[in-house]
Amino acid sequence: MGDQDLVRACCTLTEEYLSSFRVVILNGPRQAGKTTMLRHLHEQRGGTSFNLDDEQLLQAAIADPVAFAGTGSEPRLIDEVQRAGDPLIRAIKAEVDAEGRPGRYVLAGSTRFLATPSLSESLAGRGVVVDVWPFSQGEFEGIFERFIDVAFDEPGRLLELGVPDADRKDYFTRICRGGFPEPALLGGARARKAWFRAYVQAIAERDIREMAKVNEPSAMTALLSYLASITAQEHNSVNTSSKTGLHRTTVNRYVELLEAVFLVHRLPAWSRNLTSRAVKHAKLHLTDTGLAASLLGVSPESLAQPVAPARGPLVETFIVNELAKQATWSDAEVRLYHWRVSGGAEVDVVLERDDGQVVGIESKARDTVTAADFRGLAELRDRLGDQFTQGIVLHTGRQGAISFGDRLMALPLASLWLA
Repeated sequence: MGDQDLVRACCTLTEEYLSSFRVVILNGPRQAGKTTMLRHLHEQRGGTSFNLDDEQLLQAAIADPVAFAGTGSEPRLIDEVQRAGDPLIRAIKAEVDAEGRPGRYVLAGSTRFLATPSLSESLAGRGVVVDVWPFSQGEFEGIFERFIDVAFDEPGRLLELGVPDADRKDYFTRICRGGFPEPALLGGARARKAWFRAYVQAIAERDIREMAKVNEPSAMTALLSYLASITAQEHNSVNTSSKTGLHRTTVNRYVELLEAVFLVHRLPAWSRNLTSRAVKHAKLHLTDTGLAASLLGVSPESLAQPVAPARGPLVETFIVNELAKQATWSDAEVRLYHWRVSGGAEVDVVLERDDGQVVGIESKARDTVTAADFRGLAELRDRLGDQFTQGIVLHTGRQGAISFGDRLMALPLASLWLA
């Protein structure tokens, strides 16, 4: 199966938004499928397609952004738009202000180019952002998962899920495969590792250098490897500085740059002042477990060993990333957090819907679940009362869904893409 056969939920969302918004912005890492999405949209809707990785087109956009923004029929699909900088975005703003009809532009970027306040203000009220993550597990199989919506609206349905046709070997294979379509479809682990090595090097030497004058791309890749080793942990720049030999200010700057190119993301701490001891530090996750596994040199077989230090963190990051992907197309707006009380309970993922309802998710990288695994979820339930919808422990075993009492259940990991 080639990546042209893979259907994206975010592509369906983009087509829907084109009917309502003047500009749709696709944000996500390189090689996550944005270019393929633009090709599909071009085939479906016509218009004019540009890719600013083409040096001649890039120079034309830089030399005369106003003329470039008005070139060709609509919708105008511009890939790697961040490479032309602020002037092109402002020219597009002028175009859509002159004529306010929807469906005029689709802009795809591999950096958080709209993070600059002046640029985000330029398109405020004119466009909508669609996050394009690497493929979800369901998308590989043509399924648009509804786990988040079911957990909030019909959690009892989760208990009706049968025993999945998946085991630890399958889960660890999925984790090491990751969600980037090209390496996921490669035949062997060696080829996949070579792809990721070249991918990281290209981003460090090109995208990051274009954004900031980083003269040591090797230090950036070494930092990313270290961050892979602490994925799913709260990030402490002092510790990272000590481990990598980089100055603390350099660590903070480099981590921000890695976020800007979507290689890492932060899961913020959640609190409603439930306790003054709530920890406020964000957890840091690599955006793709295939990338993390490659950087760490782990395989499905090594993750299955009795002692595998990377197993727990990679399973947790896998769960967080799958939920973050689904949140981009869930019916209600859902935000992801983690919760930890200093010296006490913790919950790996807190999903909070825009109406204040909460679903808690715990990750367990083992095959059996006990009542003790629900400690954090039970405490969160008791503190929130009716605003706590469901607490779920996801595990790597073959056991089907089991209730553990009031709004608590254990589910196999495959429930994420089978619900």
